Amino acid sequence: MKRRKGRESPPEERLYRRLLSHGLEKDLSLELVLETIQAKESNLKLNEKQLRSQIQETIVHACRKGELFIGDSDNFTLRSKEERLNIEQAVRKAQNEVDEKAMLAILKGEDLPDEFTLLEGEVLRTFLGFDMVKQLEKNAKRESELRFPDPLISMAWLVREHFTPEELLDARLAYRRKMGINPFPREYREDLIQFAEKLPNPELSEDRVDLRHIPFVTIDPPDARDFDDAVCLIDDTLWVAIADVAHYVKPDTALDRYAKERATSVYLPHCVLPMLPPKLADDLCSLRDDADRFAMVMEMKIEGDKVVSSKAHQALIRVKENLSYNDVIEGELFPEMMDLSKRMRAKRIGLDIAGAERRPRINGDEISLEVKWPNDATEMIEAFMVATNEAVGHLLGSLDAALPWRCHSPPDSPEVESLNAKLETLGIDIELPMPSHRKTGESASDETMNLLSAWADAGLSFDNEIEEEEEDGNYLSSVVDSEARGEMLQALRDAQASASNLSDVKRRVVDQGLFQLMQRAIYSEENLGHFGLDLDAYVHFTSPIRRYPDLVVHRQLKSHLRNQEWMHTLEQVEEISAHCSKRSTQAKKLEWELVASVCNMHLANSDESSTWKARVVGLRSPWIYLDLEDDGSFEGRMHISQLGGKERLMVDLFGLKVEREDGSSVLELGQRFECRLRGLDIWSGTLDLAPI
Repeated sequence: MKRRKGRESPPEERLYRRLLSHGLEKDLSLELVLETIQAKESNLKLNEKQLRSQIQETIVHACRKGELFIGDSDNFTLRSKEERLNIEQAVRKAQNEVDEKAMLAILKGEDLPDEFTLLEGEVLRTFLGFDMVKQLEKNAKRESELRFPDPLISMAWLVREHFTPEELLDARLAYRRKMGINPFPREYREDLIQFAEKLPNPELSEDRVDLRHIPFVTIDPPDARDFDDAVCLIDDTLWVAIADVAHYVKPDTALDRYAKERATSVYLPHCVLPMLPPKLADDLCSLRDDADRFAMVMEMKIEGDKVVSSKAHQALIRVKENLSYNDVIEGELFPEMMDLSKRMRAKRIGLDIAGAERRPRINGDEISLEVKWPNDATEMIEAFMVATNEAVGHLLGSLDAALPWRCHSPPDSPEVESLNAKLETLGIDIELPMPSHRKTGESASDETMNLLSAWADAGLSFDNEIEEEEEDGNYLSSVVDSEARGEMLQALRDAQASASNLSDVKRRVVDQGLFQLMQRAIYSEENLGHFGLDLDAYVHFTSPIRRYPDLVVHRQLKSHLRNQEWMHTLEQVEEISAHCSKRSTQAKKLEWELVASVCNMHLANSDESSTWKARVVGLRSPWIYLDLEDDGSFEGRMHISQLGGKERLMVDLFGLKVEREDGSSVLELGQRFECRLRGLDIWSGTLDLAPI
């Protein structure tokens, strides 16, 4: 039986011992080493050329590491036995230490302190396979007693007293940027800030309509600074004014390229990472009250609950008042506008999936946490902005302008089938129809023929030859037929209404399933319609201060008003749409993460109970997702292994329950479950939960 070999020493350590045995230690060179080895070792198996190559490679590598060999391959010395003894003692000591200064430097993305070393007076952090940084990570995880795989979570927890909440969030932003997963710089380019500072104040010119007599008001959150939309209702005319950012941000300028690269503003608990420099975002393009401002204005004639005609203006306006949502609600202001918005919302088929929103606020070391729900004022502004975006989409679409359409597709058939199977398994008498992708103007037979054509393009053969139809250039030609879309939306609404009569557990299963059917909205150069809003044509036009696609739409509208060539071609819009869709997703992920981090900091500092009677809202092996407050505002997850001890558990095929091997249920989707806080992640915002 062969004896198992132990760990083989690295080549540089073997050469180190070899040279010491020959009495070599200082003032060495490759030639001296070769001469000594050839003279004192008679059993060499390598020829001179092979020996030189092997020794040279080992020395070069060892000198770069600086662990046993100091210097370079032309002139080097060996570590003394005393130095090596001191290093080995430092290694043993480092295996049990948690260095706060080093952890702070890692979290802040700074250079490690010089005193974080294995040898006093010299920066040495690795030695014969030992790495001080990797050991520090292990020590931090052991010391924190947290079970998160990322060691930085443990480090952040151990040094949390050395950070204010804002400093910790900034450290996280810097770390994500260093790792290439944060494309939004914390600081704006200084040259562009200085350029914006020199821009002149708005003045009336020949190419603008003077609408300063219209009593516009802005209605925003109480802490808003970038007021990019203002509204007014006069008789049967709804006026919506949007900041004219395109007047200042010209195509292909340095400012435009930088704004395009960012593509969106990112709203974080402690700051805003703006798309535009402060002079534009907070001043010249912000529709402040009692100040002249350039605006693109949509004048929309209303009959009942519909916009029957619209007209665009390049204007100069003067907002009467900046109001908050609370001002409108508490003062019972604008009853006519409130009534109009309710009529607009009532006529549109849509799925009500709006939930609670966590809004943490930071004031020094203090964190406050609010949960916000939609109210009449927020829904009013939303209805007016949707109407404006739709009107602009139809106006420019009918003129064949290249646009970054905001598109939202119907649910996928496999997802609907899966949800129907779940509901049937639970004995819930709700069955959703398969979504139709019939295009505007198509009959049911046309839809079938187009589907067969798509299969043929995919390489499937059929007996009957399919003739391809040429695109007609109509901006609605790729949109799902409004009747087919409405049928699916109505079915979803009916399912939601039916679920309200079910038990609490089953209702949550239906609500969660309907929510998960929703696709992610994207920007596209091809108009695919907006399923969730039940619209044929929808663009983003109303927030050009914080979204680049809105700025592109403004430029196209200006081209139309000036009777000029379109500022953006279809090829440019295609590239812009893909880029902005990507940036939008990245921004949302960053916002969600930092909000969750602040909420976890709040939990860590509060005296609130660390136990919850949570709701099971998701089962995807190996995780159990829990809604802690049962309002959608605060969620965490628990590993399935927390439930069974040594017993093997699994999530069933439909994600409805956690079951034993014999099929018996341990935990079901939608039920209440008492859990406790096992670990807090203040670095990236996750929660580690466990049963009580």
